[in-house]
Amino acid sequence: MISVIIPAYNVEDYIHVCLNSVLSQTYQDFEIICIDDCSTDSTAEILEYFAHKDSRIRVLKNDSNRGPGYSRNRGLDEAKGKYISFLDGDDWLSPKSFELLIEKAEKDNLDVLMFKNVVYYEEPREFGREEYYDMKFMNKFENKVFNHWDLDKTKLFVMSNAPWNKFYLRSFLDENKIRFPNENLIHEDNPFFYKVITSAKRVSIIDKYLHNRRRRPDSIMTLNNERLFDNIDVMYKVLDVFFEDKKLYEYYKKEVLTYIFTSVFRGKYNQIEKRLKDKFYNAVQDSFKVYIEKYGIYEDIKENVDEGVLEFFKFDDIAGELIGDKS
Repeated sequence: MISVIIPAYNVEDYIHVCLNSVLSQTYQDFEIICIDDCSTDSTAEILEYFAHKDSRIRVLKNDSNRGPGYSRNRGLDEAKGKYISFLDGDDWLSPKSFELLIEKAEKDNLDVLMFKNVVYYEEPREFGREEYYDMKFMNKFENKVFNHWDLDKTKLFVMSNAPWNKFYLRSFLDENKIRFPNENLIHEDNPFFYKVITSAKRVSIIDKYLHNRRRRPDSIMTLNNERLFDNIDVMYKVLDVFFEDKKLYEYYKKEVLTYIFTSVFRGKYNQIEKRLKDKFYNAVQDSFKVYIEKYGIYEDIKENVDEGVLEFFKFDDIAGELIGDKS
């Protein structure tokens, strides 16, 4: 059986499409666990209507707005299926998704199975494809079983870290104690993904577009607002994943530190609204104290992060105030 976990918050215009895409699957052995995150529209009523019609649907309600990570964790704790599929309340699946996924997962005894997605842009109402896996990667690993040690180290940090374009063995998640951060953070899927991909022994990928991702102009992911500050806290959690195993950190330290300082800190600074740039810049600088004093990785940062990025954020100036001038 597949446990489909759907966190839902104010998706009254979309949740019926989402649920119907699951109910109309060619593979029908599933349960649907919907978690209403204190919606203020009619989402909760729509979920209850569907649950009344189909006993495979269960509706949980959070006691306060806790975010998708907390909601997915509740779903995982309630799940009874052999496999886990995550689906957001405004997205939907292609009709044969479960049939194809379970056949492949069972055949190769997989911990994780990755697949591709179509994106639907509400403005200007058109479809596209998000190519998270380049052709070189596809040609090498499609229909093969691998784990992270088989990958180019840099590939780990450009792969999609979304939870909804992957299919998981539930016992694998439980045995490795893999859960999302419970805090209400955006990009909470980052530490979840890195724990998944560095723990899984049997991973595969299929070149199939099975998930349809809706891009809404009013969604958190499309707004350049103060929620992007969450990335600073999320990156601590990413680093914690690699610090769980000294060998893992030593193997990936150049790549993970480059990802944090260049792709995330500098990347989000470039993305954030002009009115918030100074505040975000200062928050990044404040985080250097944590990297230096808690994690003790001053030398690692100096050796592995692009000098231009460190100069941009005045890393040495901040470090000098903490540990003296080591430039």
